[in-house]
Amino acid sequence: MTADGEMAAPQLAPGLIWRLVDDNIVVVSPEAGDVHVFSQTGSEIWRLLIEQNDVSTIESYLVQKYIVSAAQAHEDVVAFIQELRTLGLLQ
Repeated sequence: MTADGEMAAPQLAPGLIWRLVDDNIVVVSPEAGDVHVFSQTGSEIWRLLIEQNDVSTIESYLVQKYIVSAAQAHEDVVAFIQELRTLGLLQ
């Protein structure tokens, strides 16, 4: 987190292989031997992470695209990023 409380752009873990398959992102972690398939929303967040967007930019995108509250977008993005970290997909 930065001093103002905003999370900087999370960084992908090195060595990951990912592809878009039928509107879903499939991520392979060769080191762990894991395969992960993300939902449409998860895939969009992944794409925004790859573009090195910060958390507030991702949240704003979700608010506009899905017409959800800023609080809901924040909760969802933070939870997804935490899950990606737990899975070893983010540094």
